[in-house]
Amino acid sequence: MMESCILIVEDELLIAETLRSILTRAGYTNILMAENVTSALVVLNVSEVTLVITDIAMGEERTGIDLGVILNERYRIPFIYVTSHASADIVHKAKYTEPAAYIVKPFKKEDVLVALELALFKADSKTDSGELIVKEGRSVVRMFFRDIKWIEADGNYTTIYLSGDNKRSVIRQSLSTLQEQLPEEDFIRIHKSYVVNKKYIHQIKAGAIYVEDRELPVGRSYQHIVVKLFK
Repeated sequence: MMESCILIVEDELLIAETLRSILTRAGYTNILMAENVTSALVVLNVSEVTLVITDIAMGEERTGIDLGVILNERYRIPFIYVTSHASADIVHKAKYTEPAAYIVKPFKKEDVLVALELALFKADSKTDSGELIVKEGRSVVRMFFRDIKWIEADGNYTTIYLSGDNKRSVIRQSLSTLQEQLPEEDFIRIHKSYVVNKKYIHQIKAGAIYVEDRELPVGRSYQHIVVKLFK
């Protein structure tokens, strides 16, 4: 954590200093500052930045969303958006730049630190910890891939079922996003609402599979995948 270099891009001095104070007290010592996209690019060209925290609306023509595009295309550095604009239009534009997280003003210390931990984990593309890391409320939860039995989507929420005493974790994240973090050789999508760990499957019937004593449906468009895999 101490070696991470974090760039804060914020044109409001009070907010910038609040973010810096939160990070410093949490043990992050290598923190750089910029007040707009132009000055941020200067910093990025001369420093080894690990992560960027950027406001969306700043005091120049280019926005944090413009910076997000540049970070993806030129620097390949993960970033977090800080914004007071939660409108559908802003969210629609922002999501296509694939930020690691959002922090909405007014924010709390916990909001910043949880978003930061998730983003820094994504930054280390070489890490193969065998773990799924997700945000559960205001906490970051780690779980081993080997302990995940199946994952079930239900509206805006997704439930991760774990081995041992019917443990489960309910999070607000899409099933597709979670599946991207899982090893393909171990997990299979059987339905629009279900992803299953192959090692826990012990029986297959027409239109369904069984994980221990739980019957899970196989979607029509996924049946050929299941049949092919378990011939």
